[in-house]
Amino acid sequence: MIVTLGDLTLDILVKPDKPGVVARPNSPGSLTMTSGGPAPNFAVWVARLGGGTRFIGKVGEDAAATLLVWDLLKEGVLPETIHVKGSTATLTHVVREGRTELIPDRGVAVNLRPEELDEAWLGDARWLHLPAPSLLALPIGTAAARAVRLARAAKAKLSIDLCSAAAIKAYGPGKVVVLLRTLRPDVIFATEEEAVLFEAGTLGDIAGVAVLKLREGGCGVSDESGYREYPPEKLRTVDRAGAGDAFAAAWCLTYLATNSAEQACRRAVKLYARVAAHHGTRPTVDLQGIAT
Repeated sequence: MIVTLGDLTLDILVKPDKPGVVARPNSPGSLTMTSGGPAPNFAVWVARLGGGTRFIGKVGEDAAATLLVWDLLKEGVLPETIHVKGSTATLTHVVREGRTELIPDRGVAVNLRPEELDEAWLGDARWLHLPAPSLLALPIGTAAARAVRLARAAKAKLSIDLCSAAAIKAYGPGKVVVLLRTLRPDVIFATEEEAVLFEAGTLGDIAGVAVLKLREGGCGVSDESGYREYPPEKLRTVDRAGAGDAFAAAWCLTYLATNSAEQACRRAVKLYARVAAHHGTRPTVDLQGIAT
């Protein structure tokens, strides 16, 4: 079982009918709502690739939570969600003059507490995957730390995806390093923009395997065999949103099955390209050559 913990998010896209044009009051446009969040997206891709997966998170007692949890169930993800009064997390994408502004509201998701975790949720874990936002805020960070302890007791591997250069800058790269050294992940995922925030070699020193997601869609990996890179799959890129979560899902599932960083990188690069060739975080794509 591959377990992940984080924010179950309602993604809201607000877009004018004529992108690039300054919007006037009452100008026509569209509003689209979809399921999202790095941890749930990761879980969905694991399930689509044939892996068993569980998502842990806190949601509100609202219609959004009901729909989002049901969506996970339909995808084959086992949701372990705590429902409380308050709002479910949202991420609003507002397209203005050709640019997209992100307005996050983590709602009650960030209030997940360590005592709310059931030990059984991690008892059968073989892998725990944590997006950095699950670590860089409280009290969800303490819940994530408890999840790590329970996963280690089950002899599961741990991966951490840094996810956001902006979040790392806000938290402080030095503090992130201390946190990572405390958690001792087996695998760290980072984009080039995230990796440059740390001194050269730092991420490789902290984790047994450091995976670098390259700008053009390829990846690099550093482990006991040294550093090498894998080229991108040549497909037209339409939307990179969610492609990084798909990459991590394919990488973790493949590595767990094969213990081969090379196979994990090659499959992850394929899925990244196929997801990025479509709009949305969970498009329907060809999984031939990737699924287990």
